[in-house]
Amino acid sequence: MKDIVILGESHTRSFSYRKNILPFFMGSGKTINLDNIISVNTSIKNVISKLNKKECLIFLYIGEPNCRYPIKNHWTPHWDEIHKGLDVNPYIDKEYLQNCIDGYSNINLQDIDFILTPTGAYDPVQPALHYFNSLLKEKFENKVIDIFSKTVDKNLKTLNKYKAKDWKKDPIHVNSRISEDFLQILKDKNIINNIEDYKSNVDGYFGTHLLRTQDKSQFGSYIIKD
Repeated sequence: MKDIVILGESHTRSFSYRKNILPFFMGSGKTINLDNIISVNTSIKNVISKLNKKECLIFLYIGEPNCRYPIKNHWTPHWDEIHKGLDVNPYIDKEYLQNCIDGYSNINLQDIDFILTPTGAYDPVQPALHYFNSLLKEKFENKVIDIFSKTVDKNLKTLNKYKAKDWKKDPIHVNSRISEDFLQILKDKNIINNIEDYKSNVDGYFGTHLLRTQDKSQFGSYIIKD
């Protein structure tokens, strides 16, 4: 049995509080994104240097902020809708997202075993995520683990079971249910042998805005300090 290491931004919270799963928060989506490859590479190197790579499966989980930003040309279109009552519509900047996919060529993936499709819980972002993930799967094929498709219906609307109970406090992140789907996919692909090795330490599902700990980050994911 190997530890599962998930490297990314705030979306790693959804994998917190499971045995033998180590979600690493490398920084906010404003920093850890595909427009900022230097920071991504520096953070990956920093984390991996502290791991026993032979004992880990390492996953990279980034990209949702890049799909969200073009909707309103800032990071928080969801607050425009929820706090200001403004209309927010889906928008796919295909040229920009293709450039983001091309940016993976500048990420040091030598020690990355798999790439997770980015996910989100905010409906206006889902069409862009769908487009981005189709490009990601085309580029990396079997290196990609598709968890995004579990979270949306045929109209690319977020399935309610993946939303936080108090969705308006965190409309961006899927809840911890996604970690179960993730593990089942790994089992079906024979990447892991036993789902029970990664059993949850909490009952039920949690929205990531509810997490608070002292020994990790405030949201339950690990932080590597220099």
